[in-house]
Amino acid sequence: MKDRIYNILLERGYSEQYAKLMLNDLLNISQPLDNYLLDWMNDEQCQTDFSSNGYSISDLQKERGMKYPAALLTMDWLIKEPDNAKRSLTKNK
Repeated sequence: MKDRIYNILLERGYSEQYAKLMLNDLLNISQPLDNYLLDWMNDEQCQTDFSSNGYSISDLQKERGMKYPAALLTMDWLIKEPDNAKRSLTKNK
């Protein structure tokens, strides 16, 4: 799975450095986000939305210019460490 995620990120225009940076976090992503990642890996157009703690994947993409994997990881952070994530997102708005 590790190689598959890495190769898909490279195929979709991510740099080697960025793909390596994201890889471990993507491997450990929370449910149901792990299923959304798999869907996106199978079809780049499949970008299921999800909301948590006042944020959504689609809002992060639109308002902050995040690509889908980055938005997934941000949502994962909001699930795992909501206070830290919200504080950082508010500060960087």
